[in-house]
Amino acid sequence: MRWIKNKLKGEQAVSPAPERPKVSRAGKRFDTRMTDSVLGSVVDLSTDGARVVTRSEPNVRAGHVFEIAIACDGQRVFVLSRVAWTRKIDKDLWNIGLHFFDSDARARMDLERLLDRCAAGRELLPTSVEVEDLYAVLGVPRESSLDQIRSAYRKLARQFHPDHAPGEDASRRFSRISKSYMVLRDESLRRRYDQLLKAA
Repeated sequence: MRWIKNKLKGEQAVSPAPERPKVSRAGKRFDTRMTDSVLGSVVDLSTDGARVVTRSEPNVRAGHVFEIAIACDGQRVFVLSRVAWTRKIDKDLWNIGLHFFDSDARARMDLERLLDRCAAGRELLPTSVEVEDLYAVLGVPRESSLDQIRSAYRKLARQFHPDHAPGEDASRRFSRISKSYMVLRDESLRRRYDQLLKAA
């Protein structure tokens, strides 16, 4: 009887939790001037992501997705960002790792150009970082239903699609509209984004 119990215990052994996938930041890193943002102070920035320091427990968790605007010398670049990790590093000090996962190659190139241009001849990068209001991008109130969001997206997508509105500005606008819709149409991503907006 004992061998049966041991066999059952062995089968029920809990396998170790899978390790969180590591996100490496291979891009050149730039020191910032402790740029304040909704999340905290951005202490280093690259084309792949950023590290943020905050003096209270972060109001975001791994997996939260939102669009941020990185500005320097009057120019702004919009990128999709995902919270890769949060870590407590001291009694009242936390780190947040952001991963920029924008699939738009032009947005990545724009960001790289912006950071290189702003860093030229400077020891620290004078940037500002802000979380964008995705509802405003689609022109809908925050309490809109999914059908209202979908309808607004389709209307704007027809208006700014590169096939109907050639030009660099229309193309960039279409890209932002698509990114906003990608977050707001997903119930889980939208809920997390709303939590971030409330905390802001």
